[in-house]
Amino acid sequence: MELSKKYKIIRLICLIIFIISCVILIIEAATPGVNSANKSNAVSDAIASVINNVSEAITKKPKITNIDEFRAFIRKLVGHYGAFLFMSIFATLTGLLYYVRKEWKFFWIKVIIIIGYGFLFAIITELIQLAVPGRAGNFKDVFIDFSGYMTSSLVIIIIFFINNYKKTKKQIVEDNIKFDKEKEEVE
Repeated sequence: MELSKKYKIIRLICLIIFIISCVILIIEAATPGVNSANKSNAVSDAIASVINNVSEAITKKPKITNIDEFRAFIRKLVGHYGAFLFMSIFATLTGLLYYVRKEWKFFWIKVIIIIGYGFLFAIITELIQLAVPGRAGNFKDVFIDFSGYMTSSLVIIIIFFINNYKKTKKQIVEDNIKFDKEKEEVE
């Protein structure tokens, strides 16, 4: 099966973005706690400022009153869930776009590898944090990371599954029509 140039370029771009996002996640996991907290707090404070400005314009009261709770929430939402959600888009696309086979068993083997990779990578990033000053690997964070990873992985896998199922069903119908025509010609 010859792949188009456009297909090859798309899968190469997915692979490159996937690798870059993995490297960034490892670097972030290895960032000392003080530096990581400062980055996270800057993002959280900017978001809180926007939310409070809008809230005060509408209700004359700030929406976010406990900045420490909000910072923790944003750190988990963006730094863990969101980062793995993003990385998973390209991990899943890379996994599904390379080594294209028509047999269903290969599709399911790729799905298992993609999911296994996400779980293993979430564990690795938390284990790295155990060796970094001011950081602590946490099983709860593995769960948050993996939840972000699975959210986008499942959406993409379901889309690929439906697309492949439709193609397979269409091919079966076309093969049956071709077989019936050949059978009629022989008779």
